[in-house]
Amino acid sequence: MNRYQIIVSNIYKKFKIYKSPRDRLKETLSLTRKKYHRDFWALEDVSFSVKTGHTMGILGINGSGKSTLLKIICGYLMPTSGSIQAQGRIASILELGTGFNQDFTGKENVILYSGLMGLSRSQAMEKLPQIETFADIGDFFQRPIRLYSSGMTARLAFACTIHMEPDILIIDEALAVGDAAFKHKCMNRIRKLQEHGVTILFVSHDIGAVKSLCHEAMMLERGRKVMEGNAEDVANFYHATLARNEQEKILKKTEQKKDESNSCQKKEAGPVIGRTGTGEIRIDEVLITDVRGQLLKHVEFNQKVCISTTFTASTPCRPMVFGCLIRDCYGIDMMGTNTTVENIELPVLEQGESCTVQYLMNLPLAKGSYSITVALGHDPDRHFFYDWWDNACVFEMLPPKDRKLVNCKFHLPIDIKIRKNVR
Repeated sequence: MNRYQIIVSNIYKKFKIYKSPRDRLKETLSLTRKKYHRDFWALEDVSFSVKTGHTMGILGINGSGKSTLLKIICGYLMPTSGSIQAQGRIASILELGTGFNQDFTGKENVILYSGLMGLSRSQAMEKLPQIETFADIGDFFQRPIRLYSSGMTARLAFACTIHMEPDILIIDEALAVGDAAFKHKCMNRIRKLQEHGVTILFVSHDIGAVKSLCHEAMMLERGRKVMEGNAEDVANFYHATLARNEQEKILKKTEQKKDESNSCQKKEAGPVIGRTGTGEIRIDEVLITDVRGQLLKHVEFNQKVCISTTFTASTPCRPMVFGCLIRDCYGIDMMGTNTTVENIELPVLEQGESCTVQYLMNLPLAKGSYSITVALGHDPDRHFFYDWWDNACVFEMLPPKDRKLVNCKFHLPIDIKIRKNVR
C-alpha cells in the first residue's frame, strides 16, 4: 500500500475575470490580442499530502480557494500548473445536486451516480435499499430532484457518496445542511469509513468537527497555504484569524485618537498560534490549584479546584466578558462558561491595574490530559478579544477510585432506579 494516497504539488489556478460578456467576445475577436480581462489567482503554490487512511481538514474563510482545490483534486477543474496524484476511487460531495439530473427521481439519480462511479447496474440495485434507508426522505425518493429541498438533496447526495465504497472521500461543507439527527448519523458514518481505512478530505467551518474528525489540517488564505499541521493547532489558528479579521473591521469603524490607533496597529500584527487579541488587556498567568491554593498537575476525579486567571490592562478600559474552556487532548470543548452567562460584572481597569478571576468547580472528567483556554472580550456576542489564549494551562485527570471507568468524557451523578412491572 502506498504511504500517501493524495499528493498535491505546487498547484496554481488562474481564472480570467471580465467586466462583461462583451469584453470576453472583444478579446476573442481581437486581432491584436488585446486583453480585456484581469487575472485572478484562486490558488498559488499549494502543496500537501495525505497519508493513506488519514483524514485531512481544510479550513479557510469564504473565498480562500478551498472549493477550487477540491474540484481540481476530483478532476472537475484543471490546474494552471502543478500536479495531483490521487490513488483509488474518489467519491465527493462538493455542491448540492452535483451530478444529479433535476428531472430524474432520487432512485434514478442513484443509479446514474453509481454508473458514473464505475459500478454496474446490478451493483447499483444492490446498494439502492441501503441508500434509500440512509437518506430517509420517504416518498420523495421516487420523485424528481427539482422538487427536493436543499436538506433532502444533501441527504441523498451524502447517502449516495458514502455507499460507493470510495478509497478517497471528499466532503465540502456537506454537513452544513440538514437537521441535527442527520448530522449525527453522517458523523457516525464518517467514523466508520475512517475505521475501514478510507482517506478523507474534510472542508468545514465547524472547528469542533475538524478537531474531532481530522488527524491533521491546513488553512488557506487568499489562495495560499498559511499553515499545516496538527488539526487542533490549525483550528485554533483559524479561530485566531477570524478574531483578528473581526477586530480589524471594528477598529476601522471606531474613531480613535492617533496615538491609540498607532498603538493598536502595532499590536495587531496578526495571530500567533494559540494567542490573539488587541493587547489592551493581557492575560499574565493561568493556574489550576486545589482549594488551599496548592498548584495541581494531577487532579483527582471530581476534585474541587480553582482555575485562577490574572490579567493586566495597558490602557484604561473595561472588559465586558471573561470566559474559560476546558478541552480534551483532541481540542474538543468539554465544559466552560463566562462571566456574562454567570451574571458577573468585571471591574473597570486603569492603565497598569490588574485583576484576578477565580473559577471554583468540581471536575468529574474521565482519565486523560486536558487543557484550559481563557479569553477576555469586548462583547459577549462578537469575536473581538483583548486576549485569547489557547492551552494556557495543562493538567492530567486521574481515574476514579471508587467506581468503574465508563466510555465517556465526563461523569455525571446518576440515580438508577429499577422497578419490576407487575401485570
